[in-house]
Amino acid sequence: MDKVTRVKLCLQYDGTRYAGFQRQKHVITVQGVLEDALGKLLKHPVTVKAAGRTDAGVHARGQVVAFNTVSPIPPERIPMGLRGLVPEDIIVDSAEEVDPEFDPVKDAVSKTYCYRIWRGDRLPVMAHRYVLWYPGYLDYGLMVEEASEFRGTEDFANFRALGSSARTTVRRVTQAQWVQRDVGGRQGVLWEFWVAADGFLYKMIRLMVGTLLDIGRGYLPPGTVRDALKAAEAGHRIKVGQCVPGKGLCLEKVSFS
Repeated sequence: MDKVTRVKLCLQYDGTRYAGFQRQKHVITVQGVLEDALGKLLKHPVTVKAAGRTDAGVHARGQVVAFNTVSPIPPERIPMGLRGLVPEDIIVDSAEEVDPEFDPVKDAVSKTYCYRIWRGDRLPVMAHRYVLWYPGYLDYGLMVEEASEFRGTEDFANFRALGSSARTTVRRVTQAQWVQRDVGGRQGVLWEFWVAADGFLYKMIRLMVGTLLDIGRGYLPPGTVRDALKAAEAGHRIKVGQCVPGKGLCLEKVSFS
């Protein structure tokens, strides 16, 4: 019997042209493209499991997947072998053999995402795939205060889009903060919302960011975040902010115990 090897891949991708990570019928997905390429390289069908099932248009710089193979190809040679088989918007950075029981979902202790907003009066042509352009007024200090309310173990039912199959809506958020960055001599033109948690609900981060934006521009009152979390704890649904586009969101890192 051929030896079965469990392989962990670390990869990055531009999610612009993909209908999300998870394989779906009749649309192009990261999982579908990756599995097809691995099947050609390893000479047998491959099914991968990802640490994060990113949505349509969402990018990744630190995605982790795992799969089983009976191929004699050493895992460390897989990234090189895939270079001619995957498109340029998917890059496999590394591959290694792991414990047969390794599960990128269950074994992950934290996932870190970043949502980026461009605040300049003009959007650079090379940036439009990776940021949300919003040049209008925003109260940065208020958005920083509201973001801090997300930290802790809370019920995020009001920050979940319809279609979620999660068994529980309680999540532990360890990081939720805004950072301003200078780009090309322009001060604070790039705003980044960094968030880390033990897991996320369907479109949760995009609803968090949309709520903070709507508070920052005066569409929602201060205290909306805390009110939404308390309402969820009591089993009530209340309106939060918009769900911002996926293109500004990137899976930056997955941490394991």
